[in-house]
Amino acid sequence: MLYGRRMKLPVHIRSRADAVQAYCPDLPGCSASAPTESEALRLLRERISDYFTAGASAPLPGARVVELEV
Repeated sequence: MLYGRRMKLPVHIRSRADAVQAYCPDLPGCSASAPTESEALRLLRERISDYFTAGASAPLPGARVVELEV
């Protein structure tokens, strides 16, 4: 979960013939595709959560971790 905070991010949605694609341009590589818009958004929400938690749990070798409030 995004460190217990809520935030709003822009999401682009594109309907294709076979699926709906949703992506967050502010988070490179963060996207999802599903048969329906609601399912694509649900999957994207999970990917966004993973985007933030993955970076927090796996720092680069030799890096030190600090918290920055924004």
